[in-house]
Amino acid sequence: MIKLLVSQGDLEKGLNTVAAALPPRTILPALMNVLLETDRDQLHLAATDLDTTITTSVAATISTAGAIALPGRKLYEIVRELPGEDIHLSGTGNRITITCGSSSFVVSGTARDSYPELPARGDAAGVVLPLSVLSSAIRRTSYAVAREDYRPALNGELWKLGPDGLEMVATDGHRLARIHLADITSTARFEAIVAPKALNLLARLAEDGEATVRFQGNQISFEFGQTTIFSRTIEGPYPPYEKVIPKDNDKALTIAREDLLGALRRMRIIANPATHQVKFSLESQNILVQAENTEAGEAREKLSADYAGEPLQVGFNGDFLMEILKNMTTEKVVMKLKNSSSAVVIENENPEPATSYLALLMPVRLPGAAGQAG
Repeated sequence: MIKLLVSQGDLEKGLNTVAAALPPRTILPALMNVLLETDRDQLHLAATDLDTTITTSVAATISTAGAIALPGRKLYEIVRELPGEDIHLSGTGNRITITCGSSSFVVSGTARDSYPELPARGDAAGVVLPLSVLSSAIRRTSYAVAREDYRPALNGELWKLGPDGLEMVATDGHRLARIHLADITSTARFEAIVAPKALNLLARLAEDGEATVRFQGNQISFEFGQTTIFSRTIEGPYPPYEKVIPKDNDKALTIAREDLLGALRRMRIIANPATHQVKFSLESQNILVQAENTEAGEAREKLSADYAGEPLQVGFNGDFLMEILKNMTTEKVVMKLKNSSSAVVIENENPEPATSYLALLMPVRLPGAAGQAG
């Protein structure tokens, strides 16, 4: 038995939050449900795919306490289309009646004990982080996480937190993004490989304020407002990424970020849709960007740039480079190169306060090129 009254707007927002954890498909029907559970003057909502769980609470007037699991997406669609009035939820057994204004629905669900056990917060000490900084750092690194790599650790993002700050690293073997936030510290040291689904949900759902991050065993959780995201961490170890970041790249290309982004977008029209390859020809005062495709034709564009070094030709995956540039923050960026086959380091021209950020991109072999030594 359950009976309660809840605002349509509050319930819609709560369901929208937890529904993000629902799996797109599953062999376990229970995972397609959202759990509704009452507690005093709160309605708790939860959804899980067993790896990622989201819980949140909304204010409600509880007449009869209870719990039930209902089809998550169907429930959200119903609530979203109801008028902005109070919603009455009531029912016995596994059938719930949803009434709002002149609309009424009856939905079948399942009992609480058929729903998976939810993760507990535990008693691990929490680290409080500003959400705006955290969300920005996630967006600027998570794009480089591998997708279904045979090395499990690359399918997540490494977090290292300690007295010297928070470092977040992601790589798929072709590119790497690393950010170090010196102002976010902890007296204790923590390290975890975090799944990208949890990070992307945090960046999307979080608003202003702070989040409490708890590292506990094979679980990490993010608490903000009335919402908590729980995520299983990925088993390591993480590859020794420091070793692939070159220290001796002696050629520097400084260029306006938006100019280069625009040129790459135009090259993309012609570039091979499988490789997205673009060629850079570097000279002292300019850069020639080219894309060739035997079926589509050829595109080229010359850009003003400040380049220190002998002439050099180097190829890149244009889509990868665009993604990196979109996450830089200054008007100009600096690309540090060694030769046509070594990793390129990309940084903002002007460092950010208490923040160190760099991206690394591996070149692609140009057709007919034998490699150019630096």
